[in-house]
Amino acid sequence: MTTPFFSHGLLLLVGLCCLLLITKTKHEKLYEDPSIDPFQCRKVALTICNISISLFKKTAQLSANGNILFSPIRVIAAISMLSLGANGNLSKHILETLRFNKTGLPEAEIHKCFQYLLHSVHQPEEPSSLESGSSVFIHQDLTSVDKFVKGVKDLYHSDMISINFTDSSQAKTEINNYVMEKSKKGIENIVKNLESNTFLTVVNYIIWNAKLVSDFGCLSVKVKDYHLGYGMTIKVPMIHKVDMHYLFRVEDLSSTVLMLTLLTGNFATYFIIPDPGKMQKVEQSLTYPHFRRMRRQLLIRMVDLEIPELSLSETHDLESVMSLLGITYVFNGGTNSSDMNDTLQKSFKVLSKAVLTIDAKGAKPGTNPCFKKDRSTDMGRIQLNRPFLIFIQDQANDVPLFIGRVVNPQN
Repeated sequence: MTTPFFSHGLLLLVGLCCLLLITKTKHEKLYEDPSIDPFQCRKVALTICNISISLFKKTAQLSANGNILFSPIRVIAAISMLSLGANGNLSKHILETLRFNKTGLPEAEIHKCFQYLLHSVHQPEEPSSLESGSSVFIHQDLTSVDKFVKGVKDLYHSDMISINFTDSSQAKTEINNYVMEKSKKGIENIVKNLESNTFLTVVNYIIWNAKLVSDFGCLSVKVKDYHLGYGMTIKVPMIHKVDMHYLFRVEDLSSTVLMLTLLTGNFATYFIIPDPGKMQKVEQSLTYPHFRRMRRQLLIRMVDLEIPELSLSETHDLESVMSLLGITYVFNGGTNSSDMNDTLQKSFKVLSKAVLTIDAKGAKPGTNPCFKKDRSTDMGRIQLNRPFLIFIQDQANDVPLFIGRVVNPQN
């Protein structure tokens, strides 16, 4: 006799945000799906944005001086996906904990919006710059819920893989080998420990390698000082480029903000540079409406920019953060047991794995001569040579792809 689905321990590993690459044909068909209302899905996207800032703030409090990097869309999508397999009132409770009840949308439409947002959030014209994938590993003796299996595949674009979790060591090896192969060895050993009572593992990963170029041919890389704070300075490769960017001041955040686009203009990338000594104040004052106001005040100008090459690989245990948001309470049996219906009451763990690099390697010089500043030119100058915040967002649907704090750009 098989064991009912979700009656055993659960390990949710979000090895950061799978954003599946899809063909143009599939994407066009999705937009033509009459059951999906892009306007209504913006409510889901806005909710994800607001939760993203809350998650970031809690993470920042727990990690006062380290790097932070995670993908909100995939962390939240993974939890929403699990509600498909929940019984009784648990599914509703999960979505309410994620604040999706405030969208006014029925549960089925919320899941449909994830299908839409995960497809449309990113289609790079250079697929080699993005390696991503998603799979659900389920114990071979478990009976899965049809609704969950179909939703995992159709709505959240994940594969279902049956493995033997009885031998936790072998199961860990199989999962790690799978991710390493799919990520082309970009992510190794995503699972460090696998508890013996784990019977379900969700693995998502992403590696994004972005390139900076200059349309004006002004691009060079030199090793310069980067100030970590507390009197500590390190040497890092700094990209110097002169180009047209959005540069402005946000006084209520005591910050200078640089906004540029990466990956052929699909994403808006905000670099928030707090004034010296203001990082903690900015982190706790930041809200998503700040980004909406920033968009309204965008003015493009010539910018003389120095930005460090980024090489970030961060793993964050988000369980404590989600506990503060009420999510662990839901999964760990805080609700009435009759509502839980014997589901998701044991092991629950969330790990977020992010790999992000930004450099100028392989960039070809521009065809235009390097721009020279003169008296008639209003050129801003910005040096990202101290800790800053980064927020990367899909411009079409406002879905947050990455959010983080960069303390050490080469760690």
